[in-house]
Amino acid sequence: MKKKKLTLLDKLMILVAIAMAVGLICGVLAGKNDPRQHIVLAFFGLAYPFFLLANFIVLFWWVIRSRWIFSLATLVVIFSGWSTLIATFGLFGNIGDHQKEEAELVRMMTYNVHNFKPYGDKNTIEVKEKMLNVVKEQNPDVICFQEFYTRFKGPYDTVDSLMKLLNTSYYYFQPTMRSRTEAIGLAIFSKHPIEDRGNIVFEPGSGNESIYVDLNIKGNPLRIYNVHLQSISFEKEDYTYIDKVKEMDAPKVGSSKRIAKMLREAFKKRSAQVDLMKAHMKTCKTPYLIAGDFNDTPASYAVTKMTDSLNNAFVKQGRGLGRTYNGKFPNFQIDYIATTPDIEITNYHIIEAKLSDHFPVRSDLRLKSSKP
Repeated sequence: MKKKKLTLLDKLMILVAIAMAVGLICGVLAGKNDPRQHIVLAFFGLAYPFFLLANFIVLFWWVIRSRWIFSLATLVVIFSGWSTLIATFGLFGNIGDHQKEEAELVRMMTYNVHNFKPYGDKNTIEVKEKMLNVVKEQNPDVICFQEFYTRFKGPYDTVDSLMKLLNTSYYYFQPTMRSRTEAIGLAIFSKHPIEDRGNIVFEPGSGNESIYVDLNIKGNPLRIYNVHLQSISFEKEDYTYIDKVKEMDAPKVGSSKRIAKMLREAFKKRSAQVDLMKAHMKTCKTPYLIAGDFNDTPASYAVTKMTDSLNNAFVKQGRGLGRTYNGKFPNFQIDYIATTPDIEITNYHIIEAKLSDHFPVRSDLRLKSSKP
């Protein structure tokens, strides 16, 4: 059979394929290289989903052109980053039922509630009640809140509201900002007794830290880490600029440099915060899980390092792209639940409640009994 000659379009596509393959490989390498030493790779990690899509488009092109060698080469590139691929896109996960399938399972939930207000807006009682209804419908045994807001009395006393809603008196709230009438910070509510608690300060006054509680779940010890890693801290003007870029307006050099600088600093700070978390997690002598807002994507160094040696709930039971951010950027998965290997993850579900700038995430877990 006579071999088909490459057309000019095929040759141009080879150049595109090489560029997209390099981009994808760099995206995979981002998870293995600390941004404090390899900052450029961190940006490729952020763009990994786009490079992944581009490589699938390239693959489709080679298939319809019957260029099987090039098709195979593209497949090799795509699947060479298998761990990054399955952390980004899930195919065969189980979302579970509305209620727990078994009474002994522990329903874990994490929710960045953005101070119980819609993204970019002021607090409203209506939105706060809708968020609490989401929690009520899922009925978690343990829930981690980031950007948790409460007043000390009145309709915005969300601590009191949640204790009544979950029928529990077990909670730990650690404010990162506080006044005489209100406070914002991290919170964990549990239906099981809290035997110990503590916090890990990343940078005083930053609003980013981790808190943890040690629970007794029917005789089984379990530590819960609730973490809120460094955000990008975009201002309104940055989102306005991103919107203009999306609308194909000419990018401004000054605004682009500002955004790049903010991303760069956030990548580096998250790396340092992950170091603190991993050091603390090493001291834990019981099964544990970590949940919260990592503010980074599955291909990133922060997420890869944090979940290293742990069971990532999305990898085990997630479906689709796993988008948990309801804001403008980065519009990907940035909220996570991960457990030690001795905890079984039976399902994973993202509740697409467009209230906060994050979607809540829920998993049902089976603990390995420590009883004889």
